[in-house]
Amino acid sequence: MTAVVWLGTACQSFRAPADNHRPAAHTTAPKPQRIASLSVGTDEILCALVPPERIVALSKYAADPEVSYVADTARRIGVFVEREPERILSLRADLVLLARYTKAELRQAVEQTGTPTVVVEDFRSLADIENNLRRIGQTVGEPERAEAVIADMRTKLAEARAGLRPDRAGWRALYLMPPLMVAGRDTMADVKLTAAGLRNAAADLTGHVALSAEALLARDPDVIFVATGLAADRGFREQLLADKRLASLSAIRKRRVVALPSRSLRTVSHHIADAVGDIVRAVNALP
Repeated sequence: MTAVVWLGTACQSFRAPADNHRPAAHTTAPKPQRIASLSVGTDEILCALVPPERIVALSKYAADPEVSYVADTARRIGVFVEREPERILSLRADLVLLARYTKAELRQAVEQTGTPTVVVEDFRSLADIENNLRRIGQTVGEPERAEAVIADMRTKLAEARAGLRPDRAGWRALYLMPPLMVAGRDTMADVKLTAAGLRNAAADLTGHVALSAEALLARDPDVIFVATGLAADRGFREQLLADKRLASLSAIRKRRVVALPSRSLRTVSHHIADAVGDIVRAVNALP
């Protein structure tokens, strides 16, 4: 039977936590030494918590710098898994990390191997990110490292928010996805925009919601963010700028449609702090 841990709710070079000369804690189980991660979010968390030598595989997008903050480390690890049960079994992993959004067939393939599994479920708030870090940190035997990553994230978030130009504070912003989908409250995009000192122009909506052109015009944001990196994103910014129905939008007229790498707008790990920094710098550079 598969051992599944359900968690409610990227890659900096691994640095071991400082040795404070404290007695080693007694543990009842050895730390996992052959860990596989099958989602970008867990890739980013895992790479921050353990050295590459303890990672046997990452998700298929881990080495793409447009999508993943851990691309350099991922390329060094060099093993990527999608949905091949035989390949997963051949890894001889002693722990597999997945996310709620991991495709069902991949989760099923992992379950068939009988490998202990952690499924990260929640990605709607900073508290969720911290909970995910702590629980994965505990599972891989690195709770102190998890606390250090959380502290670093909080510091970077504060620094990023302080860097926003005062005349840009409170700008109404939207994260827009094809065809015209916005991210409302209870999304990581909402968390990022708010943390950057902006106001989410879709904060009255919950989750990801498709809008008509007329509904988008009624919201009339000061700035629109779009992602690059995935096939579905290709050419979307140009489509928006050329769409005559949207020509009267303030963000269109003032050329404030900002394309950022997918990793910035879609990360669900502690790299949210880097993403907020990206957002602030982009807004500061706008006319």
